[in-house]
Formats: sequence, C-alpha cells, structure tokens
Amino acid sequence: MSDLMFVFWVVFFIVIFLILGTLALAGFSAAPWVPLWKKDIRRMLKLAEVKPGEIVYDLGAGDGRIIIIAASEFGALATGFEFAFLPYFLAWVKIKLLGLSKKAKLKYGSFFTQDLSQADVICTFLSTQAMERLSPKFKKELKPGCRIVSYAFSLPGFEPKVVDKPEKMATVYVYQK
Repeated sequence: MSDLMFVFWVVFFIVIFLILGTLALAGFSAAPWVPLWKKDIRRMLKLAEVKPGEIVYDLGAGDGRIIIIAASEFGALATGFEFAFLPYFLAWVKIKLLGLSKKAKLKYGSFFTQDLSQADVICTFLSTQAMERLSPKFKKELKPGCRIVSYAFSLPGFEPKVVDKPEKMATVYVYQK
C-alpha cells in the first residue's frame, strides 16, 4: 500500500469516526437526531408567538430547520446549537445556500455549556433526561418573559402556559419564565 493510500484510509476512518461518534454522543446526552416536519416547526413558532427581531435559540439544532424557518418566515435572529458533526455541517451548508447567514447562526458544541440568557424563545425537541437536566439551567439563566417551546416532551418544574395537542400530532408545550 502506498503512503498516499494509507493517508487516505486514515483520514477516511477519522472522518467516519467523527461523524458516527458525535451522532452517538449527541443521541446519548440529549436526543438522537430526528428531523421535524416543517408544519410542526411552524406550529411551535406560532404557539411561542415569535416576533421579528426576537432572539430564538434551538437546542439540538440538527440540520437547522427550526432556525432557518424562524429567521426566514418569522424574522427572528436565530441561533442553533448542535454537537453532532453531520447535522451541523448540513445546517451550515443550508444556511449559506439560503443566504441567511446574517439572521441564522449555528454554534458547534453542547448547549448544556452555552449561555442562554439572551434568548427570547428557546426551542427544544429533546429527551426526558435532557429536559430534566435543562430545567435548573433555565430557572437560573433565562430572563423573565423568555418562552420555552418543547416538542413532545414536557419540562419538569415549569407549568405550561399552552399545551397544544391536535389530533394525530405530537404535543407542543409552551412555558414562560
């Protein structure tokens, strides 16, 4: 095997490990990547009453669907936090191709360690365990009036302002600090 072929295979396996490893770690720590339907995203953002210019954070942004719709259709300044490399990269490419770089941002890393205090709206589609872990962080960090909109999973320690459960659709919870 030539040196060039050896380097190719080493790089290939490192990339595969990076992609699969971060997907697995993100799945275990918060939730596996499960893309939402655009109609569900619009329902979440409408229920949270997102207004133009508001700061929207998506925790576990996946391929960027929520931040793209929040920025392009609701006029929000949206930031997504994603730890898994493949969905992060897909979101980054979509944001660039759509020309939304000024209104939709993406940060690579764990949202558990991010400062969330500037958010007007927080969007989540996370596991029960992740929601339990976030509850004290939200109580400590979020500013008064911040809305938290959660797809399918409730937020322990918070009383929902809205519980929306249309027939044959997942529940969306809206909380306000």
